[in-house]
Amino acid sequence: MAERLRRAGHGRFVDGTDVTWSVAEGRKGRRWREVRSRGGVVVSSLLLETFPDGRFAHLEASTAAGLLTLHPEGDGTLHGNAVLAEGVRHVVGLPWPPGSVVVLDGSAIAIAAAAWFIREASPSTDPAGRLPVVMIDPALGVKASSIPADGLSHDKIDADGLPILDDAETWPLELELEVQGG
Repeated sequence: MAERLRRAGHGRFVDGTDVTWSVAEGRKGRRWREVRSRGGVVVSSLLLETFPDGRFAHLEASTAAGLLTLHPEGDGTLHGNAVLAEGVRHVVGLPWPPGSVVVLDGSAIAIAAAAWFIREASPSTDPAGRLPVVMIDPALGVKASSIPADGLSHDKIDADGLPILDDAETWPLELELEVQGG
């Protein structure tokens, strides 16, 4: 059995935000986490889960607007809700064609996960050569759209599908224990 990916890192995204992230791979897929900050203030946080084949499984994203949860249903639709200061906005029955990806605006991890899926799975495109995407804006608005099949803007990923950031460092996710005694 191949060793499962367990990495963390920090760097600067193309929009100038500082990004700290981790990716842990298990038998159910990958769990991607990210915190984005600007000037020491958190701009967004993200938990994104993907199935072993890279397809989107679940998302929890927070911004200054609130908290959004999304997941695909077996009927080819996306469901969830956004908890906002003014109330709860439901996402019900948003079209979710096979091969769709989810992108949180400005998220290096969401973009990396989508680019990794596109590279590894080569999902089918529509007649215009575009892939279905669900875009999430900073106000946690959710909109179905499409992107060119040749990828996403700012989709720099390494061989493992991890984001390549400016001024970056990465390290194993495993906890390093100091040995005491002697």
